[in-house]
Amino acid sequence: MGSKVLFILVALCIIAVACMLYLLPPAQIWCIYVVCAVALVILFFLLRRVIVPADTAMKGMELIAAQDFNNRLTKVGEHNADKIVKLFNSLIDKLRNERLRNLEQDSFLRLLIDASPMGVMMLDFEGKVSMVNQSMLRITGIQSAEEIAGLDLVSLPTDLSGKMAEVPLGENRIIRRGDVRMYRCYHLSFVQTGFPRHFYLLESLTEEVMKAEREAYEKVIRIISHEVNNTMGGVKSVLELLHDSTDEEDVREVIESCDDRCERMCSFISAYADVVKVPEPVLREVDLNREVSAMLPFLKEMAGDDIFLDFVSEESSLHVNIDIALIQQVIVNIVKNAVESIKGKGYVEIRTGKKEGNVWIEISNNGSPISEEISRKLFSPFFTTKKEGRGLGLTLIGEILKRHNARFSLRTGYDRITRFHIDF
Repeated sequence: MGSKVLFILVALCIIAVACMLYLLPPAQIWCIYVVCAVALVILFFLLRRVIVPADTAMKGMELIAAQDFNNRLTKVGEHNADKIVKLFNSLIDKLRNERLRNLEQDSFLRLLIDASPMGVMMLDFEGKVSMVNQSMLRITGIQSAEEIAGLDLVSLPTDLSGKMAEVPLGENRIIRRGDVRMYRCYHLSFVQTGFPRHFYLLESLTEEVMKAEREAYEKVIRIISHEVNNTMGGVKSVLELLHDSTDEEDVREVIESCDDRCERMCSFISAYADVVKVPEPVLREVDLNREVSAMLPFLKEMAGDDIFLDFVSEESSLHVNIDIALIQQVIVNIVKNAVESIKGKGYVEIRTGKKEGNVWIEISNNGSPISEEISRKLFSPFFTTKKEGRGLGLTLIGEILKRHNARFSLRTGYDRITRFHIDF
């Protein structure tokens, strides 16, 4: 029963008693005044000590239920009730300050997460994606956070999702795409409301690893090139003197054979030295479609009669700032690798297009698929699957594209089609 209803009932009872006393003889009319005076005192006491404090307490509970920490209770003039009001207002101030502090910390934390170059993905208690930052979207290639909200990790539209899901809780692993890009993935958790929540961090290692690899193999190649060329230069001089000083045909043939081997060795070392001498690209605007079309006769000749080579574009013209001489070398190397991967009859398709302002080119083939194990080693210096390969082709391609700030990938899809995709 509410305090106001109780107050009304008491008042009605007092009025009823006063009406009954009114029926008394006139000589006892003073009883009516006494009863009315006592009733007023009781009503005032009830209002001051019970009704108003009870209403104030009810208002306080409503403020807490509504999480309204901006309003305060006013004192009612009753000592004990005013002590409760003071305690309540103090509690409200602490709650308000705590909420403001939490909001400020949460806002600051979100700013840090959004500004972090490390990708952050947070899951809810059911393992669904609840939050990602811009770096994670950029790394994974996902368009927006709304696109993946509420999805399982393995259901995300990115090739990294499966590799991320394989990282055990509390550990980190290096994962690699079918190109030069490498990431360190952390799988961690924190406790919220007594339950663990999982989150993933992706740290790009591409720049550091590529820089270290480049410095290492550039140094090795320079040392080997210097030593071999100096040695071979002296050997070739001696062989020329021996060749000129003898008339025996058998000896001349041996000397010529040795000289040929020296020449081949110098050429072999020079091929490696050329990788570290890739010039800085001289960018100018070109129509990529026109340049690729001009290369088609040469590429078709290289493909041969058993391999069908086609060029398809989604746009009539595609203007992009590139060093066309270097990019032509990239296209030739990619098509050459595609042709060599096809045993017998097959096809190679070159496609170009534009997506979100970025020009792209993709070269696909139905040759031998790239396994997951080989995919992890692609673009590593000197790695090759060919018996007589030098491991320079993809290294050179990666170096040229890296200097164009292009994003690229090489992988075989579920349809067993291998695609080399480049985004400028």
